[in-house]
Amino acid sequence: MEIKSLLTVNLIASLLSTSVAQQPLWERCGGQDWTGETKCVDGAVCSSTTRTRNASPELQVKARLAPLRSATATGSSASPVAITNSERSASDAPEAGGFRVRLNPNGLRVWDDPDWPVWTVLSQASHSYTSNGVTFTLSTEGTTLKGARYKYVQQRAAAGMGEKMVGEAMSSDAESAPITLTIQGLSAGTHTLATWHNAPHKLASTAALTISVKGSDVLSNLAQSIRQDNLWDSSSSYLTFDVVSATEEVKIIYTPDSSGDKRAYLNGFEIDKADVKTQIQFPYPLHLDEHVDLEGKTSTSVSWKAAKSATSPSYKVYLGTETGSLKLVGSGTSTSATFSSLNTDDYYYWRVDVVSNDNTFIGRENMFRIAHLAFPGAEGHGKRGKVIKVTTLEDGTEPGTLRYALSVATGPRTIIFDVGGVITTTSRLAVSDKYVTVAAQTAPGKGVVIQGMPVGLSGASDNIWRHMRVRPGKVSGETIDGMGMAGSNYAIFDRCSVGWTIDESFSSRSANNITLQRTLISEPLNVAGHKNYPAGTAHGYSASVGGNIGSFHHNLLAHAEGRSWSMAGGLDDAASFNGRLDFRNNVVYNFGHRVTDGGAHQVNFVGNYYKPGPATGSSMTYDLEGTYEDDAPGTQTYYCSGNSMPGVFTQDSTQYVGDGTGQTSNIACRAVIKFSPGPTYQKFYDNEFFKSYVETQTSTEAYKRVLSDVGAQQPVLDDHDTRIIQETLNGSYTYTGSVGNTKGIIDDPADAGGLEDFPTVTRDSSWDSDDDGIADWWDGSTGGEGYTPLEGYINFMAEPHVYVSPSKTVTINLAALASGFSSPSFSVSGPTKGSVSLSGSEASYSAGASAGIDYITVNIKDGEGSTWSRKVGIAIYEGAN
Repeated sequence: MEIKSLLTVNLIASLLSTSVAQQPLWERCGGQDWTGETKCVDGAVCSSTTRTRNASPELQVKARLAPLRSATATGSSASPVAITNSERSASDAPEAGGFRVRLNPNGLRVWDDPDWPVWTVLSQASHSYTSNGVTFTLSTEGTTLKGARYKYVQQRAAAGMGEKMVGEAMSSDAESAPITLTIQGLSAGTHTLATWHNAPHKLASTAALTISVKGSDVLSNLAQSIRQDNLWDSSSSYLTFDVVSATEEVKIIYTPDSSGDKRAYLNGFEIDKADVKTQIQFPYPLHLDEHVDLEGKTSTSVSWKAAKSATSPSYKVYLGTETGSLKLVGSGTSTSATFSSLNTDDYYYWRVDVVSNDNTFIGRENMFRIAHLAFPGAEGHGKRGKVIKVTTLEDGTEPGTLRYALSVATGPRTIIFDVGGVITTTSRLAVSDKYVTVAAQTAPGKGVVIQGMPVGLSGASDNIWRHMRVRPGKVSGETIDGMGMAGSNYAIFDRCSVGWTIDESFSSRSANNITLQRTLISEPLNVAGHKNYPAGTAHGYSASVGGNIGSFHHNLLAHAEGRSWSMAGGLDDAASFNGRLDFRNNVVYNFGHRVTDGGAHQVNFVGNYYKPGPATGSSMTYDLEGTYEDDAPGTQTYYCSGNSMPGVFTQDSTQYVGDGTGQTSNIACRAVIKFSPGPTYQKFYDNEFFKSYVETQTSTEAYKRVLSDVGAQQPVLDDHDTRIIQETLNGSYTYTGSVGNTKGIIDDPADAGGLEDFPTVTRDSSWDSDDDGIADWWDGSTGGEGYTPLEGYINFMAEPHVYVSPSKTVTINLAALASGFSSPSFSVSGPTKGSVSLSGSEASYSAGASAGIDYITVNIKDGEGSTWSRKVGIAIYEGAN
């Protein structure tokens, strides 16, 4: 069987929020109309059609959690066999001993891989390292050690197949020089050594190796591989040797012959582990995949490819929720099984042992987790851990500061705000950890706003950020951006506000599986002294975005000269066009002389609403430009549907003509070719390249919803964002740039009156008396299966809500929930702990005598027939009002 028939990979549409039932896409495959054959539509041949490694997720996000529950498995011999719980617990898996080391050339960033401890090797003639009481020395003769990496593999965001190890290697600085690995400290007895030999360079061929142990040749003519991306296809050797005593030095010499590039390569090694050739290959789910999408089920298929050296193998399958404590759950000859009764809380560890010729070869332990929606309403993620509170507006590294919470504290964490006001940062604040949730909606007063320096993600994963405001301004005196997700994976920014930047306000280059949703980007500073450009240059740019996949939906971009959006798909390490981007239901207002341009490998551009304003150039009569600037390998392709520009074209108009080049004005999407001869491949397609997992409206309906629900709104929508939304609705502007004199597009925060008042407000200790991050009035509900009470609380705080005391009344402004609708009418339903009455655009909620949490549904309808429903939470507790 081929593993690819079983693949289901999840993706992220709203960072850890939406998930993907996807088709697998292998290396250089995945172009439009690819159907899974070995030969791809671009003419390339897939390097391994049984590989799960290159399966690309689509768009959806999921989260993780903790405690332990049980799971069962179904294995298959000739046919599936059910495994009972008694069978499952009867046989413990034997333990696999030994240890691993991967070689990291000095000067290269150490990318985390929990399976492979790192030895950073210096560029000198000899260098030593000690692990588990054993000392290793790597040396070469007459020259120095030299390392390199294959960036495309070594920096993969999802790396469960040894990519970090085989993606970098040590060699010598001179041709024909042998490399010696000396080992001292092993106990007396017989030991094994597995080594990998995978060249990171783009070579036509490599030298063959002769390997000697203790002065005797034990292996000759070993072919080294080139740029393989996994530990099974990479060249490896497996040696057995005896040690007399712990003081004995064992020398293993790797000597290259005169063929190829005449060098020996060494990526990493294992001591006293099984030979990789006797173990299964390409397990699915991929090892370390924490986003396995069950699509509403509680079971998943697992599969693998047979070991390279196995003869008529059978298999023993082990499963557990703690590493090293696995139970036998099935056996047989099939290369697949089904694990059942799975949940989103546990880590699942599994292993397949190979039985061949009466020998049992212990397999590698793999781990996966089940994907979980980051939070209700996330479309297109994070993990719980400790609670860390922000209690001061000072910028420092002490506990209580935002900088401490984001960049000093470690481990999974949820950041709660017990203070509201202005945080002035003095240096960039970047998060590179996994499992960080930033709940700015929990701040008191008007919430928090960050000025001074940027804040965001850099190489992070599984992050959820909600209701953050970032307006750096000119406080730092530097050319800085606002927020970003550069190089990050599985992350979502929801309902944030960013602007007043000299460089672009948002960026996400080289990211994977990210979502930016319902975020307001406005007033990037235009003629503001950008350090990289001549004085007077207009650089009021919104966003340069990349991602595989990046989902950008229901955002508002307003009052920007350009890059609304700039498609920064970039190039992969093979210099081919990269990036899979989904732009959907965004509103862009008062763009200057650029809108959406640039390029990426695959782009969905659906249902967007581009509204010209007073600064919009007369030539800006299109929404998207696919810009073809050079003849790099690969393709830049687009799907364009349902986009509009009022007064120019509608969502029902033809969206492009003649593969994008037939009409370049008064059209939604166009292609501009800037080199000759231009590309001959198809540029525009009639079907989406991948599923978005975003609830999609027409552009005119999305316009109303975006302007009713965008930006950092909790605890309140501030005056700045209220103004931006109103100006977008009215097609107006309030301020003019003081240098560029451009209507609506400012050059300095002072042009708009500077930062509004954000009073310093601190939570009273009675709000959360036990300091667990949850308000004392919270009823302990989780908001849905798989969430915790903490998540239930912060998700409540992230949506519209009010507070009321038992037996008292609170008024709810319904018009604020429908600001994008014209003359809306309302109806209200759903209370269970009180009653509600309606008067025009106000609802009056009368609480019952008991404390608790209630919800009402607000149904919106306008004169054009548009309808929408929104939920409002009500916290009932003593002293609320």
